[in-house]
Parts: sequence; structure tokens; C-alpha cells
Amino acid sequence: MAYVFKNGDEAVEFLEQEGLIKVTLPIRLNHRGGKTTIETPVGAIDPPEMKQLQMALMQGHRWLKMLNRDKFPSIKQLAEKEKVDKARVSKCIRLTCLAPDIQEDILCYQGKWQLSMKDCMKPFPMLWSEQREHFSKATD
Repeated sequence: MAYVFKNGDEAVEFLEQEGLIKVTLPIRLNHRGGKTTIETPVGAIDPPEMKQLQMALMQGHRWLKMLNRDKFPSIKQLAEKEKVDKARVSKCIRLTCLAPDIQEDILCYQGKWQLSMKDCMKPFPMLWSEQREHFSKATD
């Protein structure tokens, strides 16, 4: 027998006091036997590359928060604790410097900023106006 629970509507909130981005997606939890799977609506998060980019952006925010709270004195020690390469940590943290509208579109997979992991792991400008121009060329 399968049990299905549906939670929430799709939304993105910027929680300024906590310094967080809260993403809400409607999901379905399917329980079949001893296995539970999560289903998203068709088109909500489809391409596998988008999932990777979303994870990298979320990890970047998490790791940046850990560094800012002095849990780890350096990226090297954070990478050792997380068991990943320090270059990966640095690149994911760099994603947190993307313009807010680009980050929102990555997390919600909508709008004109439908980027791939390959687009975002290369160096990009730090000014938001220059980022928009840079990534508009990447998506053409």
C-alpha cells in the first residue's frame, strides 16, 4: 500500500535576519514497503545538471555560514571535515556571490538564468551587472 503526502506550494523566501534563502517546493512522499521516494512536480526540477548546481549553491551557503561562524578556521580544514576537495569548497562558496536573481532562478529552475554546473564552475565576474551580461552570453 502506498501513502502519499503533499506539502506546500512552490516559493522562495529571503530570510534576511537569519541570512538564509528558504526554498519551498511541492513534493510527494511515496511509501512503498520499506522504501520512501520523493517526487517533485513535472518540470519543477528536471535536468540532472540543475540538481547538481542547486546542491552546489546550497552547499556553498552552508559552508560559508560554517566559516563565518568560526566553526572552521580555514577552507582546508572544512574540506577535510566534509571529505571533499578544497577546490570544490572554494568553487561552491564562490556561487554564493551570484546575483540574487540568478540564485533564485537556479534554485527554482525558472527564468532566463538556466545555467549548467560547467557554466558556473568557471571564473565569473563579481559585479552583479557584469554577471548578468556574462551568463546571458553563456546561455545563448
